[in-house]
Formats: sequence, C-alpha cells, structure tokens
Amino acid sequence: MRGYGPIYYVIEAYHGLRSNSLVNLLAMGTISMAMLIVGFFLVVFLNLQAAVGAMGERLEVSVYLRSGLTQQEQDYILTRLKAEPGVKKAVFLEKDAALALLKKELKGQEPLMEGLGENPLPDSYEVTVDAKYADAAKMEVLTKNIGKLYGVEDVSYGRQGVEVLDRLLKLVTWGGMTLAVLLGVTVVFIISNSVRLALYSRGQEIELMQWIGATRWFIMGPFLVEGMLVAVIGTSLAVGILAGLFHALPREIVLFLSGPGGLDFLPTTVIAYMIGGGGALGFAGGLVSVNKFLE
Repeated sequence: MRGYGPIYYVIEAYHGLRSNSLVNLLAMGTISMAMLIVGFFLVVFLNLQAAVGAMGERLEVSVYLRSGLTQQEQDYILTRLKAEPGVKKAVFLEKDAALALLKKELKGQEPLMEGLGENPLPDSYEVTVDAKYADAAKMEVLTKNIGKLYGVEDVSYGRQGVEVLDRLLKLVTWGGMTLAVLLGVTVVFIISNSVRLALYSRGQEIELMQWIGATRWFIMGPFLVEGMLVAVIGTSLAVGILAGLFHALPREIVLFLSGPGGLDFLPTTVIAYMIGGGGALGFAGGLVSVNKFLE
C-alpha cells in the first residue's frame, strides 16, 4: 500500500464526509456552538487586557507632602521615588499650581470654591507608573513603600478602578480557560463519535484492507483527516458567526466593548490559533476512535 500520500487521504476524507453528511453536519453545528463560546470569551479577554494596558499607560499616583519641607528634603523624596521599581517619572506639583488645576476642572461650578480661604492643598509629586505595574497587588506594594518615605503625608491613586479591572481580568482568564478545556473535551467527544460511525459504516472495507496488508496508518489516515476537516469547518463557521454578530451590534455597543486601541475583532493570529486548535482537537478525536476500532 505504497504510493498513497496526503492527497489520497483528503480525497477519501471528502468521500467520508459526503457519505455521512447528516452526522457530520450535526457534528459541525455542535462544534460551531462550542467554539462560538470560546471565541466570545477571547473577544472579552483581549478587550479587557487592552483596557488594563491602556489604564496602566496613564496610571498616576499622587504623593502628597507634609507642609514645611525644605528643598533638600523634597529632593530626597524625588530621588527615592525615582528609585522605586515601577516608577517611570515623578513631577513636582506646587500647591498653588494644584489649586489652579482644581479650579480649571471645576469650571462652571465656582460656588464650590467660595469661602475656601487659604489654599488647603499640599505640595505633591505626580508619579507616572509603568504599565507593567497596573496590577492591584503591585500597586498596593508600590504605594505602601512610597507612603513610608519621610515627608510623605498621603498617597492616592485610582485603587478601586485598578482592583475591579484586575479581578475582572482574572475572572475572565480563569473562567475562559476552564470553559475552553471543557469545550475542548466536548469537541474531542463529538469528533470521536462522528468518526466511530464512519468506521462502522465502512467496517467490511477496513477488514478487507487489513487482509491485503494495508498498514495501520494507511487505514487511519482518511478518518483522521475527516475528523480534522469537521472540526476546522465547524470552527471556521463559529468565527464567521462571531464576526457577523460583532459587526451587527450597534456602533455604541461596539465602542463600549472595544479596547482603547480600537480592537474591532479578534486578531488574525488568534483566529488562526482557534482554527488550528480546532483541527488538532479533531485529529485527537479521530485518533481516539480509530485506535479503539482497530484494537
């Protein structure tokens, strides 16, 4: 049984798909639904990841200083701030400049500033944090270290926003991974049953091939390719449906869901990994059935 290559396997797999068209269509539909859920979680995860990254790029920590510090003490604090891991830049903000900024932000609400009297704002350093530190645990450590410095009165940053995004990203990550594993097992099971039916329908033909000396891989090849094709087609359909649903959403919702970088849909590499992963699961499902059948 030499002289047969990949083209033979593909042709035989195509015939197998046609001869068991109803079963294979049902398998493709089920796989499409499973991979559609995986794709949805990937869209949510990538957009959340982009949002956290963008938030990290503009994450700032306000370091409020005690009153009456000398220039030497302020310079010492600046040196220590720049030495902290995760600090990209630290800029001194004099209290009068801080008050001017506050008045600018409250423009149109001047009555709120009436009766303020003496400037209550302290001098401060506005610290820009590296995006890699846009993590609740890392930010907590960083702000605690800064808060221990001599001359620092208080430290503040958007703690609640960082914590919410961090928890949400972890929830989607672990939830998505768990769901992907469960759906992956489901895809293998579906392909395994689909290929098993094809094996039983061609049982006599397989037995004859064994009698005339066909190798194990010669027999297995078409069924493995068939399992891969079913999974790849099902996954491709899922990607197409997901793209259609995403682009059919009202523009306002898309802008709300998309990340700051303008991610409209899954990147090409992620789509390729999804389809390739579907093919691998199809191969695994076919391998399980064929091995059991030929034992």
